[in-house]
Amino acid sequence: MRSQTWKSCLGVLCLMAAGTANAAKISFSDKGFIDVGGLVQAQYRIEQDAAGSGHDPSNDFLLRRARLIIAGQFNDNIGFLVDTDVSYAGTGPGTTAGLPAAASAPGGAAPTATSVYNGIYLLDAVATYKVGKEFMLDAGLMLLPSLTHNGLTSGSRYATVNNFASYFSPNSQRGTRDVGVGIRGLLLDDRLYYRMGVYNGAQTRATIPAVVGPPAVPASNGINPGDAPRFAGQLRFNIAGKEDGYAFCQVCFAKSPIVSIGVGADYQANVVRNTAPTGPGTSTALGLGSYTNGFADVFADIPFNENTELSLEVAANKIWAGDGAPTSGLAIQGMVSIRFGIIGPYAQVEWFNSDAAYVGRGNTAGDLTTYRGGLSFYILQHTYKISAEIAFQNKEKAGETVDGTAIPGNHWVGTLQFQASF
Repeated sequence: MRSQTWKSCLGVLCLMAAGTANAAKISFSDKGFIDVGGLVQAQYRIEQDAAGSGHDPSNDFLLRRARLIIAGQFNDNIGFLVDTDVSYAGTGPGTTAGLPAAASAPGGAAPTATSVYNGIYLLDAVATYKVGKEFMLDAGLMLLPSLTHNGLTSGSRYATVNNFASYFSPNSQRGTRDVGVGIRGLLLDDRLYYRMGVYNGAQTRATIPAVVGPPAVPASNGINPGDAPRFAGQLRFNIAGKEDGYAFCQVCFAKSPIVSIGVGADYQANVVRNTAPTGPGTSTALGLGSYTNGFADVFADIPFNENTELSLEVAANKIWAGDGAPTSGLAIQGMVSIRFGIIGPYAQVEWFNSDAAYVGRGNTAGDLTTYRGGLSFYILQHTYKISAEIAFQNKEKAGETVDGTAIPGNHWVGTLQFQASF
């Protein structure tokens, strides 16, 4: 091959490499365009005593997120967002909810069945009609507005490896997303941000099959017999700055402070049928009840100069899922990060206190605290980033047997994550 041809090929490769830092924008009119982007978060995770031997650490390479993102607008009023993700769930404290599945932790958890590992699924599919910044109408599959600021933060713009645990009604099928219609906007000179809507919620079911156990659960009547919808929303007061996009930031690389406080709630009628233990490994079904999650939070991102930035989040969730239900309780979570140039150390604590007087039922109830500490390297802000984290779980009565069910021992998880986004 001639020298000029080699130079041409090298030039194309350089342009392709440089182009990965920005989404590909295709304009089809003065106002209309389509952006094509992506996000890859590849992880190495080591977890204490999680190997098949039961006493060796596991070593796993997995995808935390792998998203193809297509967004754009027809004009200044009509826009859309469609993106996909990959399900590759885990069970340790280094993992958060990924794919919708039956809840097995306080408020819900990622799937653990091997049949869903590495499955590609639709994450968001939202159409938006924008009248102005005061009123935008969303329809489709979208993030629930009842999530805290942390839950509404883009997966590519965290300071950490793992976001806060999210709490949502069991059997909601879509976890932190749901199909419905929502409204959002900024009012009062951009001081008040609102986001609320009505959603499909838990699918109506005539019966719930029996569970062999342990603990054994007899067959019972179904949930949501009247197919009631789900209601969710939040209000945020902007003390400084503002955020009004579909997703927020945690480390914002902002020029000025962003500080806000928020409150919100999520309500689903007739979705919970709790059980009560009747003896070792046995239980009885209780009546049909509703699920309500309310939260209050505070978020701050304060740049002291171009190279120093403080990020802080604190959130409290109160979950009502029936008297004595292990998923009823109080959760308090906090995160602090400070970025010095490209280096950002952080610490995070997640605490859940169950209202149930006992633990068991899938080993997920009771008091649970997870401590996380880590370091992020912002090689090119959030476009190229490497993060390392160590997490330790402290669970009530860990290593004991309660109601005939063994509670796993406390353990640690280490995670090394490589991120590329455009």
